[in-house]
Amino acid sequence: MYRILDLTNYISLESVPSSFLNCYEEIKKEYHSNWLNEYDFPKILAYYKLDSSFQKRFYEEIELLKQDDRLNIICFIMYYILFLAGTKDYYDIWSWKSTNQVFKHHGSYMIPVVALLCGYTFHMENMKKRNFSEEQIEIQKYNIRLTCISDYKRYHLDGIRFSQMIWGSFFMKGYLIQVGRLQYEVGVKNFDKLNQYFKEKSSYIYIHIPRGEDLKECEVEESLQLAEKDIKKYYPELTKEKLVYYTQSWLLSPEVKEILPTDSNIMKFQNKFDIIEYEENKSDFLNFVFGKVLGDVNYKDLPEKTKLQKELKKRLQDKKKLHLGLGILKKERG
Repeated sequence: MYRILDLTNYISLESVPSSFLNCYEEIKKEYHSNWLNEYDFPKILAYYKLDSSFQKRFYEEIELLKQDDRLNIICFIMYYILFLAGTKDYYDIWSWKSTNQVFKHHGSYMIPVVALLCGYTFHMENMKKRNFSEEQIEIQKYNIRLTCISDYKRYHLDGIRFSQMIWGSFFMKGYLIQVGRLQYEVGVKNFDKLNQYFKEKSSYIYIHIPRGEDLKECEVEESLQLAEKDIKKYYPELTKEKLVYYTQSWLLSPEVKEILPTDSNIMKFQNKFDIIEYEENKSDFLNFVFGKVLGDVNYKDLPEKTKLQKELKKRLQDKKKLHLGLGILKKERG
C-alpha cells in the first residue's frame, strides 16, 4: 500500500484529511484491488435512472480505477469513510476542499460518484428498514440521481464535489427524508447549544431547503405540517420524543433581512424561526445565490440579475461580512 501522503498528493488535495489518517490502517486491512468487481453497476445505474451519457463517463472512470492502483485505493478510502467509518471521520468529509486543482492530473470528480454509488446496498437496506412508502422511495431515487448529475448541469463539473458525495450518502444511510418542499435530517446533527432553549429532553430535526425556483410559503407550510407524521412513521424510535426543528442557512442571514421586503418568500421563511446565533460565511452565498463553487471568485464578475444578487455583490466588493443564521422553528420553542 502507498503512503497516505503519496495518495493525497496524487490527486492534488490541499492537505491530508484527518479522516484519511484515522482510517487508513483499517482500510489497508479491508482493501483489495478487485473490490469494484463486487458491484452490479448496470443494476445500480438503472435503479437510479441515470442516462446513457452519464453511464458512459461512469464506466470510463471504472476502467481507469481498475488500471490505476492509487486511484483505486483513493476511491475505496472515500467509500470506506462514507459508509463504514465512525461519525467523526464521516463528517470530516465536509472539510475536504473541492477545488479546480483536485484531480487535475489524475482521475476526475467521477471518483466521488463511484464511491457514493457503491453505497447502493446500504440504501436498499435502510429504505427497507424504515419501511419507506413507494412515494418516498421514488423521492429517494430522484435525490440520488440529482446528486450525481447536478454539479455537471450547474457547474459543468465532470462528476460531483465532495460535499455532494456526503449529501447523497445522507439518503443512503437513512438520515434524510423529503416531505414536499423541504427535507428533514433525523438523528445526526444535534447541537448541544440548543438544549438551553427547552425544558425537556428533545430530539432535533434539521431542516434542509432543496434548491428550487421559489420558496413558496404555502409549500413550506404544507411540508412543516406534514413532516412530524412522516418522521414518526419512518423513525418509530422517535414516536414518544419531543421533536425540535431547526436549520442553519444563508436564508436566515441578517444581511438578507436588510435587503429583502418583509413580504418576500425568503423573509416569510426566515420569520418562522427564532434566530439564536450567526456564523460568518461567504461560500454558501457564492454557491446558492451566485452559483460559484470552485476556485477563486472575482466579485466584479458576479451576476446582478436580482436585487438580492446586486446588494450582496456590493457587500462582497466592499469586504463586508456575510452570515448564516442558526434558527429554531418558532412553534417548537418551549
